[in-house]
Amino acid sequence: MQLINNIIDFFKNITQEQLIDIGVACIIILIAIIIAPIISYLLIKMFNYKEKDKLKIKKNPLYTTFKALIVCIGIYLGILTINPPQDVLNICKKGFQIIIICLIARGLVELVDPKKGVVSKLKDDRKIDGNKTVANFTSKILKYIIYIGAGLLILTVFDINPTSLIAGLGVGSAVIALAAQDFAKNLISGFSLMADKPFLVGDWIQVGTNEGTVIEMSFRCTKIQTSDNTIVTIQNSVFTTNNVVNCSRMKQRRYSLNVKVPLETSADKMERIIEKLKFTLISNNDVDRESVQVHFDTIGLDSMNIVICMYTDILDYTQYLIFRQKINEQILKVLEGENIKMAYPGQNVYVHQA
Repeated sequence: MQLINNIIDFFKNITQEQLIDIGVACIIILIAIIIAPIISYLLIKMFNYKEKDKLKIKKNPLYTTFKALIVCIGIYLGILTINPPQDVLNICKKGFQIIIICLIARGLVELVDPKKGVVSKLKDDRKIDGNKTVANFTSKILKYIIYIGAGLLILTVFDINPTSLIAGLGVGSAVIALAAQDFAKNLISGFSLMADKPFLVGDWIQVGTNEGTVIEMSFRCTKIQTSDNTIVTIQNSVFTTNNVVNCSRMKQRRYSLNVKVPLETSADKMERIIEKLKFTLISNNDVDRESVQVHFDTIGLDSMNIVICMYTDILDYTQYLIFRQKINEQILKVLEGENIKMAYPGQNVYVHQA
């Protein structure tokens, strides 16, 4: 309340000289607003002199930060020119310091953004395997470090010693340490995933009962998008205790099936069916010819079984389903050409009449 009264008294008792100072302050602020884009452009150009496109320079993550900093400095100099009451000036100083810290933190965060800043260069480094994943992971860690650092600096603005604050937690620090066990476990697992690279963003993986495309990896968890477009968040520690199947790294897909034919099928017809199935599958351009296996496997109680196995270079799951459909259709046509109907489980019941 006293602060508001001091501000009111300042404007009530304003003198002609103070009016001139206010006018000068407005001019300073106006000049800062005008020159901010120019100086920001020149600063970015100085460090990126090879870039000729003005639009790309203005899209630089530091361009907006520099411009905001210059405007803030102009506003602060304008306030100093007015010479306000001391308590108002002290608040303005603290506010200015906090804004500067936040702007610098924001600029650094933009700078480490994998889509905009320095970390994005990892994507262009062909020597790094899985650079997109590494860039995203590194970016998130750096962002958290920047946020924590900015928070500690803001505490010092309010004359709060972060070290004393942490030491003063006492027993509470032990509670926090216990609560952070899972966090530390996931963090270590995250670094392990980055080092081993069992999968990358964009890979189709299976872990436990979950299966889908990896869309995001962080130091704490990994998100996958399942086939029904739901997002599943998995703690990184889960990957260290479960087997991970990376379907995207397979070179070929395997397709196998059992064809059951009636027991009354003759040996000659069975041999002819097997030869026709082999020829049909080998003639398919999507099938690895050397991998084709067609064999008369077993004789059961209700049918005779033909085992068919093959590999294909088709890795996309949707295209793989289409491939399977075509193979099944070709098999049915071979059986229809031999007048063979698929056998199904059955049981004959004989009734004895006395």
